Amino acid sequence: MSRLLAAAAVIAATLLVAAPAQAHVRVDGGDAPGKGGYGAVRLSVPTENETASTVGLTVTIPDDVTLTSVKVLPLTGWTAKVETAGERVTRIVWHAAGAGLGPAEFGIFTFSGGPWPEDRSAVPLPTIQQYSDGSSVKWDEVALDASEPDHPAPIVVLDEASAGHHGGAAATVITPRAETNGAQVTQWVLIGLALVLSLSAAVRRTR
Repeated sequence: MSRLLAAAAVIAATLLVAAPAQAHVRVDGGDAPGKGGYGAVRLSVPTENETASTVGLTVTIPDDVTLTSVKVLPLTGWTAKVETAGERVTRIVWHAAGAGLGPAEFGIFTFSGGPWPEDRSAVPLPTIQQYSDGSSVKWDEVALDASEPDHPAPIVVLDEASAGHHGGAAATVITPRAETNGAQVTQWVLIGLALVLSLSAAVRRTR
């Protein structure tokens, strides 16, 4: 029986290591906008709700960031509005014109703007994701230490390029929790088979 418990403990540890990472609203990679310059930001937004669709996305530009120009890349099935206060862009709001993004889907929301700040290396973009059942998720937390908050805001990381640089950045909105793709499914099937075989062998050895 002790061998059985040992085998179960080893496999449990393997399952913990192999568990898929949680998906959040985040910057998705690419060429970051330069400090003081312009660049594109791409938000990857997965639907985490198992029964409702993503039908709205609101991105807020922090009060201490002055973007005077923002243009939105058209997205089929969605409308977009850039809100301003004077010359400063305050929010970008997307609404689904149809069914939105279903539980097994994600969307890429892209805008280009500037000038980005010259006095910092990163800019958080607090984001709200709206669902068809009336619920919403706020992605607006910024980590104060090495830990990751439950609902982190997407972060645009600025490079050292001079003003006028036009790069492309990516941010991933993504809804909460884990996404599963084909490779991950295969991995979990193999782990499950290993669990069954290991436990069976352990039982035989204890008899």
